[in-house]
Amino acid sequence: MPPDPHAGPDRLGLGLCLVSAAGFGSLAIFGKQAYAGGLGVADVLALRFVLAAPLLIGLALVARRRLLLGWPVALRLLALGGIGYAIQATLFFNALTRISAGLASLLLYLYPALVTAGAVLLGRTRLDRATVAGLALSLAGIALVLGLPGERLDALGVALGLASAGWYTCYILVGEYLLRGVDPLAASAYVASGAACSFLAAAAVAGGRGLEGATPSAYAAGAAMAVFGTALAIATFLAGMARVGSAWASIASSFEPVFTVALGVAVLGDPLGPGKVAGGLSVVAGAVLLPLLSRRREKVGSSLQPEYTPTRGSTRR
Repeated sequence: MPPDPHAGPDRLGLGLCLVSAAGFGSLAIFGKQAYAGGLGVADVLALRFVLAAPLLIGLALVARRRLLLGWPVALRLLALGGIGYAIQATLFFNALTRISAGLASLLLYLYPALVTAGAVLLGRTRLDRATVAGLALSLAGIALVLGLPGERLDALGVALGLASAGWYTCYILVGEYLLRGVDPLAASAYVASGAACSFLAAAAVAGGRGLEGATPSAYAAGAAMAVFGTALAIATFLAGMARVGSAWASIASSFEPVFTVALGVAVLGDPLGPGKVAGGLSVVAGAVLLPLLSRRREKVGSSLQPEYTPTRGSTRR
């Protein structure tokens, strides 16, 4: 039964969405630890998706989701993972080699504002003053993160982080249509499988040199990315969204960069300067405000809301 929009949010559902946000937020932390143990970007991502894909297939089978799709749909989803998702993940995890986990996460979290702006340009939603306020908060937050002192900024790392947000925006806007009518958990399995194929090929071209010299802790971090940061995060998000609806799920998920920043400070010893604090609060406020406003905004064209939670549930970095 769908959640009652007039009732308060289900606490268990919100809790599941927060667990999902923490799982996704841990990806950058585990990525940093895997790098420290000797794995390269392609090796980390190959390990993550090679382990995550069968886990997601297993979850879909246990949940009795339909995995046998027609060839056109299956090929679209595999390409979505093997090309679109793989490029986004490559940009984000390359940014992680040059900038802190928290900064990379905050830069990526510009995407809710960019997706909303893209939806307006495509005529899928209407622009009003309240929506402009949400967009302005997110953009001002990024400006504060980059403009106020707090940590040494690597220009290429920042550019890769912003490119990751831009690519993810395009990916979501395209994925909205490619995923329409497909169960999100089944789509997750196909997308992860497509990404696994791409990164296995990349690791094979590189000769697997990074895999040979890596420490056990690096492999453990890669496995944690697959289990906690991918399979569990997707499963808890979808379970939580089924209980609270897409808007509340998106709001809870907006705390993902908060978890990343906090874990970066606690686990990696990342600096927590005024720019990251002020800008991070503004970015999260904008990400929370946009789905709240979307519940009252008139929909144009698309039947999906601007937070694109169906896409979020089946496609993550």
